[in-house]
Amino acid sequence: MAMHVTQEEFDRERALFEAERKRVPELFVRAPMVDDAETLRSIGIEDIAAGRPSAYLRLMPQDFIVEEIDREGAVYPVKPPSGAPPIDGEGSTYFADLIKVGISTLEAKSQLAHALGVDEKNIGYAGIKDRLALTSQQISIRGISDPQRLLSLHEDNFFLNDIRRGKGVVANGELKGNRFTITLRLAETLTDAQWETLEQKVAVAKMDGFWNFFYLQRFGTPRLISHMLGRLLLLGQYEETVRMFLTHIGARELPYFTDLRKSIAGKWGDWKAIREIVDRFPYHFSIERAFVSHLADHPGDFLGALREVPDQVRLWFYAYDSFLFNKKLSTLIRSGEVPLSLPFLTSFNPLDWKPYEEYLKEDGIALPARSWRDFPFVRVESRQCATIQDIEIHGTVFDRQIAVISFSLPKGSYATSFLMDLFSLSSGLPALPGISNEAVDAKMALGEGTLDPILERFKTVLDQRRADIEGGGEE
Repeated sequence: MAMHVTQEEFDRERALFEAERKRVPELFVRAPMVDDAETLRSIGIEDIAAGRPSAYLRLMPQDFIVEEIDREGAVYPVKPPSGAPPIDGEGSTYFADLIKVGISTLEAKSQLAHALGVDEKNIGYAGIKDRLALTSQQISIRGISDPQRLLSLHEDNFFLNDIRRGKGVVANGELKGNRFTITLRLAETLTDAQWETLEQKVAVAKMDGFWNFFYLQRFGTPRLISHMLGRLLLLGQYEETVRMFLTHIGARELPYFTDLRKSIAGKWGDWKAIREIVDRFPYHFSIERAFVSHLADHPGDFLGALREVPDQVRLWFYAYDSFLFNKKLSTLIRSGEVPLSLPFLTSFNPLDWKPYEEYLKEDGIALPARSWRDFPFVRVESRQCATIQDIEIHGTVFDRQIAVISFSLPKGSYATSFLMDLFSLSSGLPALPGISNEAVDAKMALGEGTLDPILERFKTVLDQRRADIEGGGEE
């Protein structure tokens, strides 16, 4: 598993970055990351309509709110800590709402396991929520003898709400969907006609749905190589998989990191020397550290190194599935004949491979893949994914250079896949020129209360985000 990062290590890394930014400022400069046609094509999405207004996502984490919806349709809301004692019941499992900001579900899971002194395997979740977002989801925790430890947690970027005791666990995929509340910051003030066009597009999506493409976060931002890693895994090229993850130069990555990856490439096989590089960056290079730590003790055991990060390996297999899905859907849209669903590739059923035969041949992949057996934690079964996705629109607010949209989607669907039909999206630092920096309380704008109490709880993290924005910090 990715190596746990303590707060002390995180703070030390941030201080190092600040010092390095002053020493070599030119290596911390890059252009705004715009999801242009070339970028979308690299993940299999083609022929998106031109002329969409430019909009920026996630200036602040609260611009992207995700609230999980369980299988019974209950929403786990983003709300301030209640401080209430755990609700007793029968069973050896504690359930809670994990509310977090500035870290992914997997990072929060690792931190929580370390803080509670339990194995990460004892923490269950239904879906992975974004890092640069304000999110809430149900989790389960086993192996806790003293529930007071759950109440005494005090982490800057997450807390637990509504702790209760029961039976069973929260398993991956056991959710109905997610409710999104998204704030988009526009690069220019739109005309009345442009706003009217956006409202019409929202109305059409509400009636007919939207093309259910997998968007960038499925492919590992900022480098967008997860599907490439999945291809290498299917080919059984485990050393090349590890090599690509450690050394691949991505167009969206900071030059400072690309220089480090070049240095790693030049020292390939000298795991002691490479460890000295990656250990300086315990947060940014947490997966790299897991690989190098294993290889330092077991040189040549690249399969074993990959097994150290099961969550990531799963995502890489599924990212390749998603890439082929996007390519096939793009082709079908151009042909004018689109089925209601397409299968995922990761299946032992040859009928599920058939739509992708041309792409598999191009990539040199023969199925069934040996790697499916080498990584038993990867789910290999016949599954279908909708090509057109229904959406439930809860509310919209369009005002000058700000758009707030609230909607719900079933699991496996991306908010950005809907939003890219409305806007040409941009994210990451530096921010898109011309956007508004005003504070936006999306819940208040929609008449759903206020975010103020929870933003106060996460003040340390949000203040650091503002400092990163002003200083052109890294992502």
